[in-house]
Amino acid sequence: MSRSWLTLFLCVLVVGTPAPLLAKTKTSPTPSSRVAVPAPEFLWSSVTGKVRRLRDLRGQPVVLVFATTPQQKIFAKQVKEITKRYKQLAAWNALFFVAFTRETGVITNSNVPFVVLPDPGTVADEYRVGDFGIAVIGPDGNLDYATDRVITGQKILDVITNNYSVQASERRQ
Repeated sequence: MSRSWLTLFLCVLVVGTPAPLLAKTKTSPTPSSRVAVPAPEFLWSSVTGKVRRLRDLRGQPVVLVFATTPQQKIFAKQVKEITKRYKQLAAWNALFFVAFTRETGVITNSNVPFVVLPDPGTVADEYRVGDFGIAVIGPDGNLDYATDRVITGQKILDVITNNYSVQASERRQ
């Protein structure tokens, strides 16, 4: 499993502290900066055939999972974790996307409505992902959390409820 993308996503969300994750940019902020990093853009087609973009989802948190195939064991484990907290995540209007980098297919054992991205290789390259990864994008479009390990549904919920803009607002008060 490639972990090269973790060299760009060094910071982990800590309660009360923003997650300054580094994205692929010409001038990346230093790891100690407190600047929010916009999530790399991706595209998909809606059920009506309209091309949509990540920026169209401002105001909604996004959970993006990367996997090689729907049968990948680590992917199935991550889906199970998301499914455990799906009702609470849905209450936050979270949207769920998956990028299968080798072989697409049906996601089973879950009632979570995943949108399967049509160009997963490009998206994985933009996020610098190897065989597995998960990214949580806040309602403000910033990349709030990224890892190559399975995380609990509760952790995803915690990241969404404590996203960068919420933390920044709390620091100003």
